[in-house]
Order: sequence, then C-alpha cells, then structure tokens
Amino acid sequence: MSDIHITLGDLCQQLSISRATGRNWLRLGKIESQGKQPDGAVYFTEDYVRSVNESLRTGKRQSLRSRRNKGYVSGKCLYDRYVSENCVSTSEVKKLADVLAERGVCVTETVMRALLADCALKLLISSGALLRDGCNDTKTGNTGENADRVIEDFTGKAGFAENELLLAYIDGSFPVGIWNVLIDDIIGDPGKTSDWIKANREFFDIHYEYQKGEDIPGLLYMSIRDIGSRKAAGSYYTPTDIVRKMADDVFGDIGERMERIKHRLLDPCCGTGNFLIQLPDDIELCNIYACDIDEFSVQLARVNLALNRLTDKCDSNEATGIQTIYENVVCTDFLIKARFVSEFADHEFDIIIGNPPWGYAFGSDMRRYLKTAYRTAQGKGIESYDVFVERALELLEYGGALAFVLPEALLDVRNHSAVRHLIAESANVRHVDFIGDVFSGVQCPAVTLRLEKSRDAGHCEGAEIEKNGEAFVIMDDRPLDAHGFALRISDEEYRLLAKLEAAENCVRLKEQADFALGIVTGDNKRYLSNECLDGMEPVVTGSDVYRYRYQDSGKYVDPDLALYQQAAPAELYRAPEKLIYRFINRQLVFAYDDRQRLTLNSCNVVIPRVEGLDIKYIMAVFNSRVAQYMYEKRYHAVKVLRSHIESIPIPLADVRSQREIIQMVDNLMTCEHMCDLYDEIDDAVRRLYGVGDEDYEFIRRTLSGNRYML
Repeated sequence: MSDIHITLGDLCQQLSISRATGRNWLRLGKIESQGKQPDGAVYFTEDYVRSVNESLRTGKRQSLRSRRNKGYVSGKCLYDRYVSENCVSTSEVKKLADVLAERGVCVTETVMRALLADCALKLLISSGALLRDGCNDTKTGNTGENADRVIEDFTGKAGFAENELLLAYIDGSFPVGIWNVLIDDIIGDPGKTSDWIKANREFFDIHYEYQKGEDIPGLLYMSIRDIGSRKAAGSYYTPTDIVRKMADDVFGDIGERMERIKHRLLDPCCGTGNFLIQLPDDIELCNIYACDIDEFSVQLARVNLALNRLTDKCDSNEATGIQTIYENVVCTDFLIKARFVSEFADHEFDIIIGNPPWGYAFGSDMRRYLKTAYRTAQGKGIESYDVFVERALELLEYGGALAFVLPEALLDVRNHSAVRHLIAESANVRHVDFIGDVFSGVQCPAVTLRLEKSRDAGHCEGAEIEKNGEAFVIMDDRPLDAHGFALRISDEEYRLLAKLEAAENCVRLKEQADFALGIVTGDNKRYLSNECLDGMEPVVTGSDVYRYRYQDSGKYVDPDLALYQQAAPAELYRAPEKLIYRFINRQLVFAYDDRQRLTLNSCNVVIPRVEGLDIKYIMAVFNSRVAQYMYEKRYHAVKVLRSHIESIPIPLADVRSQREIIQMVDNLMTCEHMCDLYDEIDDAVRRLYGVGDEDYEFIRRTLSGNRYML
C-alpha cells in the first residue's frame, strides 16, 4: 500500500471539481480523508484516490458524478493531433496515459514532475548529447533515426535499466554535466519525486525518442494534466503542423537569411515551447525570447529549446547557450507591463508569434489592473486574447510582424470591436488562414492572423487569405472597419457586398423595431410537455420555423411567464402580428405569426415599426437571397443577432410593389407550390434592390446553401 499523501487540492484536480465542491463533499461525507498533515490540512492516500476514480468510472458513485462542477471536464486525453504524424513517441505517451487512467492514479504535481523529468532525461540521452566517454567526450549526432541504438548503448554502458535512469540521476550515480540544471528544475523536490518513483517503477518503462521539432514533453504534459485546469487557464496548445505553417509564413515573408538572423523574436505565451523549436535554425539563440505564467511549462520550454539548439554544440557553447535560455525564457506575465519590462528590459521586438490564451479567467485584482492599462479591457467582460493583441502591438517595432492563433470571432463579433479598432489604427493585415476547429475537444473555429505594424495603418490590400483549401489575394484595399473585418470573401464578393450595403432609398430596423428573446425556462425537462396539459398552450422552437411559416411541434408550456428564468414582456409575444426567426442558424429564416404564440429561446421575435412598410413585405426582404448574401458574407455567423438584422438595408418600396409581394407571400403561406412562389418573391425583391441579372446569378452561385425553403 502506498503511503504517498495527496492534498485536497490534488484530489479536486484529479476528480475535475472545484476546491469549493471538494470541501463541501468532505463536509457531507461524500469523500473521506485519511488523516491530517502537521499543519492541520487533510490528506488522502493514493489507494483511496484510486478507488474513488474507479467507482466514478464504473458508475458506483452516481451521487458524485451528478454533482461534477460544470466548469470542468473530467478525464485524460491523448492530444495526438498536437504533434506531427511522424512523431514516433506518440504511442509511448498514449501507453503511459492509458495506464495512469486505468489504475486511477492521481496526477499530483509530484507525479507530473517525476514523469516529465523521466521524459526529458530520456530525450536528452536519445538526442546523443550525453553519448561521450565519461560524459565528456565527442558525442554521436542523432536525429531520431538511431535513437533506439543510442539509448540501448547508453543504458548498457551506464549499467542502468531504463526504468532506473531517473532514480540514478537523483541519487547522483548518473551525472549529466551542465544539463543538470534543466532536469533539476523539472524534478522539483528530489525526495518526494524519488519516493514516488520507487513505489511506482512500472510507469518508467517508457521509451521516448528525440526528434527535432517534436514537442514530446508538451504532448505528455497535456495528455496527463487535468482537462479542467487547462480549460480554466484557456490553455489550448497549437498543433505542430499549424505552428510550422505559421513559422514558414512569417519567415518566408521576412526575406533572405542575412536579413532575418538579427530579428528579435518573442513568444509571449510559449507554453512548452512548440513555436520556439519550429523557428529557422539561422535565428540566433540570443534573439529568441519567450515567457508564460505557467512555471512548469516554462521549464519544459527551456528543455525543448536546449535540445533543439544545443545538442550539437561543444561543452563551452552548451553552457553559454543554457545561460542564454534561462535569461531569455522566463516565467512572467506578459500583460503586467512593469513585470515584463523588469525581465526583458525595454525591448521592442521585430516578431511576436504564438497562441495567446482564450477565455482566461482573470482574478479581481488583475481585472482592475487590466482596465487601467488596456483599451481592450474597458468593456463588461475582458477577453484575454484581445488584451494580448493590444500588448503585442505596443511592443512591436514598426514594420514588425505579429502572428497569433486566434478565434475566428475576433474578426467580426461585436464584443471584439475594441481590438479591431486598435488593429485598424496601428497595423495592416498581411495573412489570414481560416483553420477551423483545430483544437482537440474544442468547437471554436480559429484563424492564424499575421499583422504588420505600420504608421500607414488600416489596410488589407495584398493580404493572402486561405480558406477551405483555397487561397486568394485581396487586390482592392478594403477599410478595416471596427464593426467587422470582411476578410473571408474575394474581391468580387466584396464589391457586390459593398454595393448592396450602400444601396440608396433603403431603411434599416435600428431604432425602428421591437426585439424579444424567446423564453428561457431554466429547466426544459420540468416546464416543457409533449402533452397539452390543463392550462398549457403551444410553444414554438427554432426547429419549427421555416421561411414564411412555422409548424406546431407538439411542445407545450404554462403561459405564466413568471415561472421562467427569463422571458420578454408578454405584449411582445402576444402582438397581433410579429416575425419569428431561428436564432441559431447560418441562414436568415423568418416566419409570420398572427396567433400570438409563445416562443422558446431558439426562436426570437422582431416586430418592425417602419412607417409605410408592411410586416409581410419586410419578412420577404429578410427571407430573400440578397439579404442572405449580405448576412453570410458580412458576418459568417452561427447565431442571428439583433445587430445583424438591424444592419440589413430594406428597400423603401411603394404601395403597389409591396402589395404584389404581399399577395405572393399570402399565396405561398397557403398553397403547395412553394418553390415557384419563393423564386417569384425573391426575383421581385432583388429588383427592388436594383440587382441585375448578372449579379443575381452571382449571388445564387456563391451562397453556401441551397435549402432556401427551410
């Protein structure tokens, strides 16, 4: 039986719950401590934690499973998309992660350090850096192809089994020369680490092989670190193929070798150093800077950079190189200006590259600081990657390149208008690659964005755009509008979009309509019924809505709006006439309702108040291909927001033209020949916009979907 003591914090991390939930479970007797430390803190044994994990996995502890904190996600996962397909150590990392999960091992800091120190030591050996007579002679170079032989030769010569290497290093019988500082940092407390290794030798029969440009420590770290803590920190490490492509883009654009070797480069959120080990070899080590707030990640980044840059150097150069790495790769907060300057002096950088944290949960003190220091932190919420972009642009030299992995939402979602405004006044867009959902387990489309800081800012002419396997160059300069960067579309698509948005004799719904969200019940299982029970009435959901009409879904609710978590004023749902529309959708889908139906939050309400324009005519405009073109090309959204609807121009049609369209709408809503009538209505609307045959055919051809009778 193991006598390793596990803290409450470590237990909470292993179970993917908050510390508050853990304390509550302890108080209620849902978990039981096995004793108290000298300082009074409770502890748990490793065997107990293993049994709790096993009972959760098999479903025996349903009471705990049902109470898991929704801010966390349980379990471990192999992030094999992180490294390249050619990484030979992927299977070894998977084997270790699987065994840890099967045995319910609580991956505490001590466990993490032991496993990662073992990984770093074996990578150092397999790189060939230590293959010298007495660890001081000329080494055999290695690129991964002869790693098996290198490790076998070395361990045989040293007289240690592979699962004994780290123990031998800790007790001093296996020296590694000037590399010891890197390994010692990862080990942390050698006594605790040594004790755990002795009790768990089976986890050290893992064979890692060094390959230049493969972040194996990072893969291992992510695969055994708790998923919940990664999400709370906004940490999503960038897949290697994306990193390499970004590096090729940045340095291919900079120019010839002699031009770029002098450039000062910074990764302000370096994680375990994947961006650093993909840089061209001719970038001098003294010009590579990096930081992160995760001390453990920084320690691994130093190991990665040292392996990448120093394993083919002589001893004196190795020592100088390691000193440079410690000076240039540090644990500090990029966003705290005084702290950053104290680490890196008053540097400005020629290149800033990386993947800033997404959705980082700042503490209250940090939020107060950010609001005083950054323009992008002035709104209700503070988005970490917006602030990183602002700080990076401050530190760039004019003419310097900023290349970040960012959520696609930064380009046009309203909450990010402040950072778009800042970009427009200080930089030009040079390259955008729409890379989609590239992070394991994260559904959030991403882009890689390269900017050039400029005194003549606000341009995107010449920008290279990659999307869905195709590429084009923006030849016409488009304004970088804080309302949204129109960078997804070709010049031809943009010209037509600009023409439609500038159409004369049009009106918009801004300040001329009432909007309402559908009901948020707070508990659909409780409040929604498949039967019309006493006092209930039908409710419309988003999936019930089609263009021009809706159907009853067979769902019913109590009409008492006070029961629900959130609801609009009753008079908006009960209006004599209203338009209802699908909220979560890539298309504009509006229906007419004169039956005063209640709607759920997947189906929202708009009641136009434009003098002289009939509500059915406005519905026809919003359901048209021309309106869909403007919505799709401008926003590329999955949610139809009020601001989107308010921005669409509506032609001020005369009474006769409206009457003709309304008659067709009425016929469509009551007859079987929907497609023909839809096309007739659509044709009439496009003529009111002044869209000619050629442009109309272009719209039909370039829209993403054809299911227009949704």
